[in-house]
Amino acid sequence: MLAALYNEFKISIKSQDTEEKIDLAFYRPIGFLIAKFANLIGLSPTTLSISGLFFGLTSSYFYYNSYLKSSFILGSLFLIVSGIFDSADGQLARIAKKSTNIGIVLDGACDSLVTISIYFACAMSFYQIYGLIIFPLVCAALYCHSYQCAILDFYHREYLCFGYGEISNSAFVNPSVSEGKMNILQSRNRKEIFFNVLRLGWIKKQRFLTTRTEEDRSMILNYLKKCNSVEKSIFFKEYKKSNIKILTFWRLIGVNSHTILFMLFVYLEKFDLYLIFIDLFGFNVLIFIISHFQKKLDDVLLEKFKLKFNESI
Repeated sequence: MLAALYNEFKISIKSQDTEEKIDLAFYRPIGFLIAKFANLIGLSPTTLSISGLFFGLTSSYFYYNSYLKSSFILGSLFLIVSGIFDSADGQLARIAKKSTNIGIVLDGACDSLVTISIYFACAMSFYQIYGLIIFPLVCAALYCHSYQCAILDFYHREYLCFGYGEISNSAFVNPSVSEGKMNILQSRNRKEIFFNVLRLGWIKKQRFLTTRTEEDRSMILNYLKKCNSVEKSIFFKEYKKSNIKILTFWRLIGVNSHTILFMLFVYLEKFDLYLIFIDLFGFNVLIFIISHFQKKLDDVLLEKFKLKFNESI
């Protein structure tokens, strides 16, 4: 019974390698229980996404008065609950095999709305100090924040695709910009057009920051689709070996880092410094440094398989 439950839990997460320790110890186990119950009573992943959005917006209501310790505590608790439901919706999608591209975009859109509402709620406390300039500062920080989330999502999906062999799973394969545009053209209704436009914006952010070219990615995918199972296994193993350590550094710009630092700065009533030194400066510098080493690792891996890649063309 317990073994079967644990196996189902493993199915509900993307992989041990791409999960943060805080997620594995806290968010994923609770999210799994919520996902199991939701599946039992017939709730959809979308319902859990909307629930997470509700708790996140409630969090922003309390963060509006974050200088009051009671409001800060309540805001933080609701933000954590929002994160649990954000975890649960994806886990339900994997358990019930209901993962869709629209669902993935909706999940990201809900996360963005929560972040936007919380940032502006916290910024109101600084209006008397900075005046209207605080709002362009928030917008710039949010803009950078979205790019930081996008590039982490990109390398997580790349790891699942090229490290775990999810080369035919649309939930894990990063689409190209041209594929994103094609999805818009092939949309069957306005809802699909809307979500595919949002998805294309996300794809463009990823391509702007990554040092991994579309040509190299296409070459690897083409090779993996043509080679035999033994050759695939060798490449997957080499990709994991090459990227497992740097993936840990990419996670430094993840949601948990943002959340922990955000709560710390808000508690100290220094949200303005968080915007400047974390979103606008710190994490962007970190991306620049990690990207430099990521490019070196990619070049070594490509050189190692260069002959095989050329043979597959």
